Amino acid sequence: MGSSRPGLVTLFCAGLLVCALLMAWGGSMAAGYCVCVIALVLEAVLLWTGRWRRTFEIVLLVNQVSGLLLILDLWLGGGLGDLKLDISGVCLLINLAVGGPLLAVAAIPLILSMRFGARLPAWFAAQAA
Repeated sequence: MGSSRPGLVTLFCAGLLVCALLMAWGGSMAAGYCVCVIALVLEAVLLWTGRWRRTFEIVLLVNQVSGLLLILDLWLGGGLGDLKLDISGVCLLINLAVGGPLLAVAAIPLILSMRFGARLPAWFAAQAA
């Protein structure tokens, strides 16, 4: 296929799968978290295979932006009235659809590694070739 899998890929994939297991446990109490499990497993598969780099990055960025907007809306949206709840509801649904709060935490080192590191971009480039 390509070059041998870097240890960083294995570490991040294991972390994403642990997050998916935690979300699955949460899904046993609130079914909405099961959607997060699918997104987390999908991200782990994309990273493991080294394919679809653009999709992998877009999911990470959408997760971060929706989570940030949700926090800002809940914190500073007092002047919006009822619109505040609509905005926060949409941001929450988007965030849950693309991995939820655990992916938001895991996305920080992933995005930094994709932008400023050499191993993850090289992994995706090697698998695309």
